[in-house]
Amino acid sequence: MSQQVLRLAHVCGRQLRPSVRLVTTAAVGSTRLGQTASPNTRSLTQRAAVQSLQLAEAPKQQDNYYNDNMLLVSSQRNLLPLTDMRKSADFLHYSHTGKTVTEQLSIMQSCLANGYTEQAQRILVGMYQLYPQAMHEVVDVTIHNEILYGLLTAKPRALVQEVLEWYEIMENRYGIVPNSNTFAILINGFVNNNMQNVALALMQEMLRNGHTIHGMLLSNYLSDEDIRKIEAMAKDVVKQGNENSELAAMLLKEVKKAEENVNALADEVDRSEGSFVDIDSISEISKSGSTATKRAELDSTNVAGIKQLRSTLESLYSNELRGYNLQVRLENDTYDAALERYREINSKRNDPLLMGDVGKLKLLSASWLLKLETLIAEEQQRCKVALNDQNDRERAAYGRFFIQLDASKMATIVILETLRLSAASQRESYEPENVGMLKNKLNGGLVSTTLINKLSSAIHKEIRFEQIKKRSNRHVFGHRLSLARLATSGKLFNMTIRRAKMREHQQQNSDLFLDEWSTENRIRIGSLLVSMLIESARLPEKYIESGIEKERMVPAFKHDLIFAKGRRHGVVIAHSNLIEMLTNNFSTEVVNSRHLPMLVPPRPWLTYNSGGYLTDDEPCMRTKHDPEQMRLLRTASNEDRLSTMLAGLDALGMTKWAINRQVFESVRKVWNSGCELAEIPAKSYDAPEPTKPADYDTNKAAQAKYWMEMREWRNGRANQHSQRCDCNYKIEIAQAFLDHPMYFPHNMDFRGRAYPIPPHFNHLGNDMCRGLLVFHEGRPLTEKGLYWLKIHLANLFGKDKLSHNERIQFVEDNLEGIAASADNPVPDSLLSSNHSGDRPLWLSAESPWQALAACIELTAAMRSPNPAEFVSHLHIHQDGTCNGLQHYAAMGRDRKGAEGVNLAMSDRPQDVYSGILRVAERLVNEDAKRGVEEALLLQNRLTRKIVKQTVMTNVYGVTLIGAKEQISARLREVKDENGQHVFDITKVHALGLYMARKIFASLGEMFTQAQEIQNWLNESARRISSSMSRTALAEAVKMAASTKSSAAAMRHAVKDASQGATEMDHDQETEIHPDCEPGLRKRKQLEKLAEKPMTPVAWTTPLGLTVVQPYRKLASRRIITNLQTINIRDLNMPSQVNSQKQKTAFPPNFVHSLDASHMVMSAIECKIAGLVFSSVHDSYWTHACDVDKMNSILREQFVKLHKTPIMENLKAEFEQRYKDHMLPMVVWEYATSFSFNRDGTLKSEKRRLAKSAREKRDKQIESDLARYQLGDFEGDAEAAASEVNELAKKQIEANEAKLSESFEPIDLSAVELIDPKKDLEGAARQADLIAYSLRVNRTRVKKERAEILKTYRSRINKLRKFFKQLSSAQDVSNIRRPVAVAPADVEAVRENRVTSATLETYIESVIQEKEALLNELETKYPTSFDKTIDIKLFPTEDGVQIQKLEQLISQGKLAGRLVKTHQFVELKFQDLPARGDFDIDDVLRSPYFFS
Repeated sequence: MSQQVLRLAHVCGRQLRPSVRLVTTAAVGSTRLGQTASPNTRSLTQRAAVQSLQLAEAPKQQDNYYNDNMLLVSSQRNLLPLTDMRKSADFLHYSHTGKTVTEQLSIMQSCLANGYTEQAQRILVGMYQLYPQAMHEVVDVTIHNEILYGLLTAKPRALVQEVLEWYEIMENRYGIVPNSNTFAILINGFVNNNMQNVALALMQEMLRNGHTIHGMLLSNYLSDEDIRKIEAMAKDVVKQGNENSELAAMLLKEVKKAEENVNALADEVDRSEGSFVDIDSISEISKSGSTATKRAELDSTNVAGIKQLRSTLESLYSNELRGYNLQVRLENDTYDAALERYREINSKRNDPLLMGDVGKLKLLSASWLLKLETLIAEEQQRCKVALNDQNDRERAAYGRFFIQLDASKMATIVILETLRLSAASQRESYEPENVGMLKNKLNGGLVSTTLINKLSSAIHKEIRFEQIKKRSNRHVFGHRLSLARLATSGKLFNMTIRRAKMREHQQQNSDLFLDEWSTENRIRIGSLLVSMLIESARLPEKYIESGIEKERMVPAFKHDLIFAKGRRHGVVIAHSNLIEMLTNNFSTEVVNSRHLPMLVPPRPWLTYNSGGYLTDDEPCMRTKHDPEQMRLLRTASNEDRLSTMLAGLDALGMTKWAINRQVFESVRKVWNSGCELAEIPAKSYDAPEPTKPADYDTNKAAQAKYWMEMREWRNGRANQHSQRCDCNYKIEIAQAFLDHPMYFPHNMDFRGRAYPIPPHFNHLGNDMCRGLLVFHEGRPLTEKGLYWLKIHLANLFGKDKLSHNERIQFVEDNLEGIAASADNPVPDSLLSSNHSGDRPLWLSAESPWQALAACIELTAAMRSPNPAEFVSHLHIHQDGTCNGLQHYAAMGRDRKGAEGVNLAMSDRPQDVYSGILRVAERLVNEDAKRGVEEALLLQNRLTRKIVKQTVMTNVYGVTLIGAKEQISARLREVKDENGQHVFDITKVHALGLYMARKIFASLGEMFTQAQEIQNWLNESARRISSSMSRTALAEAVKMAASTKSSAAAMRHAVKDASQGATEMDHDQETEIHPDCEPGLRKRKQLEKLAEKPMTPVAWTTPLGLTVVQPYRKLASRRIITNLQTINIRDLNMPSQVNSQKQKTAFPPNFVHSLDASHMVMSAIECKIAGLVFSSVHDSYWTHACDVDKMNSILREQFVKLHKTPIMENLKAEFEQRYKDHMLPMVVWEYATSFSFNRDGTLKSEKRRLAKSAREKRDKQIESDLARYQLGDFEGDAEAAASEVNELAKKQIEANEAKLSESFEPIDLSAVELIDPKKDLEGAARQADLIAYSLRVNRTRVKKERAEILKTYRSRINKLRKFFKQLSSAQDVSNIRRPVAVAPADVEAVRENRVTSATLETYIESVIQEKEALLNELETKYPTSFDKTIDIKLFPTEDGVQIQKLEQLISQGKLAGRLVKTHQFVELKFQDLPARGDFDIDDVLRSPYFFS
């Protein structure tokens, strides 16, 4: 900090310093400001002071999109590395404290929010001291800004001195560089404390550091009131004319300029959008009232969820708010409207006239609010007491979060979410009672862990939203509005401009710290709220007492424990009266108003969490709670790897939509009639209930069939009600947006596939949703557009497999019916119960509501003076043919597959589903000839519809069981002319399984190349997910050794202590055995995980998105609450990957990522070309006049994508990413070491032949005994058994002799090893011979060695004895019985070469002679072989060779055996499948690639 700021702050801070010091110097570790400070307290970071980015500085020539590194070769990429969670610093912190770093920081933030600034500082300083690495990885300037903000907003007075001390600490000690937010907090704080000179000095330092005044105004920490105070301060300084007046004048100039920019932007929006933008009122928009205009009559379902939706949508009928102001109002009105409605009901409770329009459930739930709100408020008060005295640590732990939300709003959320989940749980499955499934035992209840997590999650999200809503100002909103305008103008699709804006956003770093609740806090808060709801929710129950009907209040919910699948489950069960009300009066969904379609263009995605809705900061990816994917996403965003994907999301989100009024009127008419028509369900379920058969009690087959029919009927009834409510939601939303434009902000899943964020009404919805939607912008139809409009209409009637000319002819032949459908889509007679006349043409279409929209559009165009000039708003679709197979065919250059999915030139479109159907029918007919029951039932009854879904999802990884369910559902839909089911319900699942196998076989027959690629992807994923890095392996070995040694040391220490009659203290135990230390309580879990594979499959898409598959076997964690003990999945613990799921999911996920890349490329190019564009994965939409242009772009992008070596890049990335990984492999090793006995006979052969002969003998005896019993055998059974035994014994001896005779010892010194890869049988035979020779040689050496030792031992003994006799007799002739000395020794004695004096010397020479003979023996008969015989076979690669060896061994041709072992080998990948000869450029000429 500069000396000027230090001096001013010292003087002013001494005057304003509060009497109570919250953090001591020792606690913080900083230098007191009263001490002498060095001029170089810190080195100022010099950056260029750039006031703002001017678009005029962008290159005049728009960059070529593809020259901007959109498609990269894998070898040129720097891959984002995966991390082992076991080694992360964050996990080290979690293993010691039970909380992640972010969760611990969230506690710090909650302390600041609740006024406990000293505790917050201690937490942060302590974390830096204990976990510096983790803090370095996680903490940035945002955390320190929270500290500064909390100190300056502390009550009753700002802690000015502590702020300055912390500012010094964050720079000097922790190396945190302040950003615009930092200076905005400091300047605003000192202005509010009347320290203008310090504020202006800080502003000078801010400018020297390269930040701008405009950047300060965009801080979320400044409100509009704060900016007005800063402006007023500057005006006072200018009036005073002191040394800071020039800086103050510059500040006023910048503020004025920013105000003018915001106002000009608002005026521009007013002119272009036709809607008033009052930016000043945006922060107060949630408090604004609304005057609803009269809407169209709609007979909505009388359910609380629909009523809540209508209340939420009231703002859209207001005449007071428009455009951006109305959008902010919608995003703010999630639970507020429900709370106000409950309060209104409670205020009218005593007036029966005013309560006449309130439903029973609404009235009941409103009564719960009062009691629940009181209970929550009381608990919040107890939490505040616990936080102050710290006597109740558990309550203090969750209490700091529990007190952050108003009790009334918390109670509203609890009631609404519980009712919503309870209503959803009513779709129970009616299985026979003896089927012990959890869902059947719930009896309409909720699993308590589900309810607890949902409630705590909803509360946490609302707290976050309240925090974000409080921190904003008109300049922030204006900046977001300018970015949205920039995106709609198309300039953000220039990658240079986009990246410049992204860098500007990152430099501003206006993001707020968003807290995370620990698992314990989430569970405890959720459990507490459930307990309070059970206590406060009451409903009336009628009962009979003494013959008089009375009424009493009973709990609406109860908590219970059930046992299912061997486990105990806690459930929250609703009262039967409440269940009845929920079934009849509640929808299974409550619309979150923040997730409605937007009225204005979404915020563009500049970073991973700065786009979409105006007031909500959610990440651009749905990560399934995968921390690894989230980390990679954040890193990719910071390193500018997401620009292309984010541009694609913007291209989809900027499409402006409107409601088709004519289609809506028809939908409303059908809906209000209550009839079932065109996928709109009927108001009531009219299917007759199955009748219980007469022989129900005695016939188990009839009983099973009845239960299956009953389950089907009840599920149909529940589904009908659910679909009716869902349809009502869509119609209500459509009606609310009749007079408003719509935008659908998009995000993506972990594979890069784009999805609209509004879940209830969007273009990905059903046929009715798509029929209700049109482009807001209209374009002249043109002659070519009229052509495509007719083709589109024919496609909707299911004629998409005809040629284009045939489709045109179909429309021409039906123009009269098309016009009639447009003029009177829903005749009154059609809705009558006894209608039997002709139905309008549009109802015969496969997609009736979209067909009706096309009929209306075509009729209007044909009746216009010039159809080519008719302004069309309808979206025209271009759909791919089984898009997954298209990508497989393109990757493998499979000509046959390409022809089947319309990649190649053809006269008419190919129908892959019909092709599969023909193959499947042939297979079924072949089985029918053999009398297979399933084939006989299915013969001549198969249709394209039955096979379509399975074929379509096969490339996306559908399993055999999943395919069985798909086909079973389609088979159940087949009915005869009388409306009766063709296939019996008891056999439909067996038929589905049979047919699934036939379809899979048909696919393998038609698309061999796709199958090979899919197999390669499966095998690669299996190897990756089973592998471990070398460091992980080394760590596992080290950990196991450490544990073993420490456990042994502990045993010895305990034994020594017991012998010495002493006790070990805790420090001694910890020193010997680290497992005893509480901070490392998860060590044992880590030891179990050390040997488990932790490596997920990860790859980089062609557009640079790093994808990580999230499938793991998550660890569990037990938490004790006041409700029950809860076991939950611990997402923070390192978890073993689910290898099976990683393997099966990889091929479909990889193809989805390619599909997403093609879509994003096409979307951006269409935007650059000026097209209005939208897509539903592999279905692409635009105006009729632009279909040719879009078609050309789709083909070009597909070819461009597949001209990159996709599979080669993938393999190269795998080899680079997993280069240090080792794969545990099952190895079959050919072993001969135990094949021979000492005498050279065969051990294994004896055992094998004995077993084989025994089995043969047993069979023969059984056969002979059977013949004897039948009278066909002459002689008794015992004689037969004896004869068989004798024959078997002879056979064993013959076989053994035969195999033994084939072995002859070989000269091991001359052996040249045979390569097993070239001649496996020869190498195995050679191994047998070597093993045999070694065994025979060892036997010979042993035998001859013993003979030599015996001979020379006897010779020496005799020689010694002879000379002993000679010394006694003095002469040989005097020896009575001379010892028989060896002839060689006799000769030596005669020649006087040995005498008594030289005897020992002579014996030494004899011993040397013996040693020479022994050495010669080793040379003559080698007993070791210095060459390595390595015959190892891997099942994944050498399956055929393994079978071959097993056959040779069983035939007695080899003496060895195959031994199963495990070993880690270097991770390698198979060679890629060979590519075909299809020319990918043929796609450019294919007329039916997309059609």
